[in-house]
Amino acid sequence: MNSSISTLFMAFFLVISFSLSAQSPITLNSNFEDWATAQSWTSSTGGGNINKVAISHTSEWVYFYIKTTNEVALDEFTLPNSIQLVLDFDNDPTTGSNYQGLGLGAELIIDLPSRSATLFSSSGSPSGPAINSLGLHISPTYSAFEFELALDRSLVNMADGDLKFVWYESASGAEIPSGGGIHALTSFNYSVVPTPLEKAVGTEIRVAFWNVNRRLDQAGAQNAIERILLATQPDIIGFSEVDDVSASYVAGLLDGWLPLDGNGWQVIKDDYDLMIASRFPIASTYPSIDRQMPGVISTESVWGVPMLFTSSHLKCCNGDALRQQQADEYMAFQRDAMTVGGSIDIPSGSPIVYGGDLNMVGLSGSINTLKTGDIYDNDQYGVDFPPDWDGSSMVELEARLSDRGMDYTWRNDGSAYMPGKLDYIIVSDAAVNVLRQYSLQTSDLSAARLEQYGLLANDDLDASDHFIVIADLALVGGVSQTDADADGIIDVADNCPNLSNSDQADFNLDGFGDACSDADLDGLTDEQELQITNTDPLIQDTDGDGLTDGIEVSLFMTDPILYDTDQNGYSDAEDLVLYIWSSPCAGDANYDGSVTVEDLLILLSVFGGIC
Repeated sequence: MNSSISTLFMAFFLVISFSLSAQSPITLNSNFEDWATAQSWTSSTGGGNINKVAISHTSEWVYFYIKTTNEVALDEFTLPNSIQLVLDFDNDPTTGSNYQGLGLGAELIIDLPSRSATLFSSSGSPSGPAINSLGLHISPTYSAFEFELALDRSLVNMADGDLKFVWYESASGAEIPSGGGIHALTSFNYSVVPTPLEKAVGTEIRVAFWNVNRRLDQAGAQNAIERILLATQPDIIGFSEVDDVSASYVAGLLDGWLPLDGNGWQVIKDDYDLMIASRFPIASTYPSIDRQMPGVISTESVWGVPMLFTSSHLKCCNGDALRQQQADEYMAFQRDAMTVGGSIDIPSGSPIVYGGDLNMVGLSGSINTLKTGDIYDNDQYGVDFPPDWDGSSMVELEARLSDRGMDYTWRNDGSAYMPGKLDYIIVSDAAVNVLRQYSLQTSDLSAARLEQYGLLANDDLDASDHFIVIADLALVGGVSQTDADADGIIDVADNCPNLSNSDQADFNLDGFGDACSDADLDGLTDEQELQITNTDPLIQDTDGDGLTDGIEVSLFMTDPILYDTDQNGYSDAEDLVLYIWSSPCAGDANYDGSVTVEDLLILLSVFGGIC
């Protein structure tokens, strides 16, 4: 398995401080390693499904972690559960509600499977706000054994101070932490390093997937879509919910927005609501697969092999059985494509990219099938198989929001569902390296970033209720991935491609690494001057003695930061001239008893000097 997929995209956070309660920067992305140091509790009472919980926070969010013994769909009844989160904002049992006799003065109760909430006033009077008015986010959105949640502190007026909470299962009466857990909320914060929107260095092809919510023919949405595409510059796009427009209409839009030399954008539409738009020729498509359109893209001009690219829009809500069937059907197609014979063959090692709006709610089976090749209905769709060329699974990209530590790609504030990750990119990482990945919620960008990329803050939701999802790809072992000096930096990104310098230091930001650059042309590299001789890398003769720094170090053996190394009253250059004419071996400038080219070089270094 190629490990480079996530290494460039995981280190996004700067930890400002850690408190006694082990505050940790948390990213909502269904990867739970960042919870390792968080304040946590495990169940000791038994009888319930919850066996571990944890909590963390920033000045803006409270984060919760929950692990269950049996798989649940946390915010649905698909796999029945009765899990509730009970919060006492001020750790005061005399305010709010003593809900279910738990001993807390609860100000908020969130019933997860029904996606409902109850707020209590200080006197205990209840009100029922819509779930999205709480700013609640959950990851993943499908069934699992582990979940992480974020609650917007500002939307529920959760101030600094002790917070008491309980995870409660109403069906069994089980609670964890028993009697409630206390967590001190503070102004702790950390900064998310924004992901650049332009292509990463070394990118060979940028792919994108976007459910445009049938808005491509709406004037207001078109302007927002155009700005987003101009900012992101994809090479191949998998569109969904485009059943209201024709392929030629979309090709015309793209040719106007992102004009190409030659024949323009290639766009093919299936018989449902999917399109593939490509700067490269589309050799063939296979639209008969239910709610998925694979296409063979002629990327040989870049990679030497084609790409199997699939735009998908799987069955939505309450559609677990159909979603699984659709995943099974596609994987049977991919197995055929990777195996000699059958209806389609692609060359071994061809990149495989699958993505789109997978509507991943309910059961987890379909996403697992798409990643692992574990087909549910083997009788109809054949045997399981390893779907990547190296015999491993495909890789789901995190593609978190560019300016926020969360991975949701769909948001509708008026919906009964919370924001969630519905749009995915899955790749064969044995064939391609992923150099950059993100989804774009423009409302998160700073004013400076919006101006930089020509975007407006409301472009995201003006364009669609789904965010565009992006990945930058390069062929494994391709020319752009060559690392001639084996320093871990590919040549196209290496500021010293032929000299190992993994730190990529470049003191004057001229694009040339200090290890291989001689900015002042004095014969010493910038790195040598900065780290060894302590000379000025921008001045040829740091001590002003008439000899360049390199000549002093390599030939004359004088100190390049002392004007008069031997302190005889003459500069080092004057010493050299005087010695040349006074030495019993005339012309022996470096005192080695013979006159050689080295002596000539020393003399030339001071030639033209005025004494």
